[in-house]
Amino acid sequence: MGTIAGARSEPAREGPGPEVSTAALLERELTEAVLAGAARSDILHALRRATGRHVRLLSAEGAPLAATDGGAGVPPAVADGVLAEATGPVVHTLDGLRATALPVRAGTTVAGVLLTVGPGDPRVRALAGAAVTALLIDAVRAGDGSAEVSQHTPADVIAALRSGTVSPSVCTAAAGLGIDLRRPPAGAVLHYGGSRLRAWSTALTWLEHPVRQEGRTAWTVVPDEAVLDRLRNRLRLMTDDDSADHVMAASGSRPDSPTGLARSFTEAERLLGLARIRMVPLLTFDGCGVVQVLLPLPRPQLEAYAEAHLGPIRQRPELMATLRAWLAERGSRQSVSAQLHLHRNSVGYRVRQIKSLLGTDPLLPAASAQLHLALAALDLLGADDQRLHGDDEPVATGR
Repeated sequence: MGTIAGARSEPAREGPGPEVSTAALLERELTEAVLAGAARSDILHALRRATGRHVRLLSAEGAPLAATDGGAGVPPAVADGVLAEATGPVVHTLDGLRATALPVRAGTTVAGVLLTVGPGDPRVRALAGAAVTALLIDAVRAGDGSAEVSQHTPADVIAALRSGTVSPSVCTAAAGLGIDLRRPPAGAVLHYGGSRLRAWSTALTWLEHPVRQEGRTAWTVVPDEAVLDRLRNRLRLMTDDDSADHVMAASGSRPDSPTGLARSFTEAERLLGLARIRMVPLLTFDGCGVVQVLLPLPRPQLEAYAEAHLGPIRQRPELMATLRAWLAERGSRQSVSAQLHLHRNSVGYRVRQIKSLLGTDPLLPAASAQLHLALAALDLLGADDQRLHGDDEPVATGR
């Protein structure tokens, strides 16, 4: 079982502990600890060390559930008022002490009332608030009678992670699915381009992997590229389509926290569009090269960069194709000639046009780097257009 370092034995002290300087850091520490199996008492002792105050967790009726000092609770009416946010934050306990009270609830999930004993203090209140998520997760996990919890399907969990709304009950449901949010995985997206839509839908249910499906597209989370590639290959085999690359997949970066998964899913969706344009079956954040630099940029900045470096030839498809091939083949006229089915002299003529219109030699190191990035920006813009336009269609049900 996971514990929070020093939570049980270290005496209380005034002010925050050296390992916890802000409420945000404390919240992250406590949430990670409870996901690793830390007990409710560990959470309270860690909060005591951070605040220098004794801490009590009360039921929704005001009775003590756990405390660092063995103290009393509050009358039921006071607890009701705190949970309804009509009373507090300073209350008086049944053993005659002043305390700051916080409701421990999220939606319909209620774990009780959290007290920090002593006079009101905004810093202490902020630190106490950092323990709410961990206490809610503990209540859901323990199945406390006071906690009302909605059930989350695997698809619900993926949808919540994709949107960044990671509630305590979602964390608990994710843990039950084997998703370790202490070390968040990457957001991933798969797309089916074949004709057997019913087989695609059925195959997704056989994966034994949490998936959210909408038509031809499915979202999930993966720890690494190898897992994503295995999923893609299994889906390709189970749909048994004639096209070799009818299943494409992409994944974003691995975030530092569960809420960062929303960004990771957005990256994966943009990379999937890029994979479809470039006709590659698998594209990951780690493997997308210079595109990593472009993914955070909004559309106007991508447009501006592409126009600045490719403007004079952007509306000349024959020159754009030649530039791509010239850069890819590092100036080999023979290779470009074979790739574009052009005479070598025609390749040379086009390259001279490109140099004249762009005012630079594309093979110069600085120019080559800028042009590679500008072409990638154009590809990403095209991918976004395709993603926004969409090509999903309803999956037929029945036969």
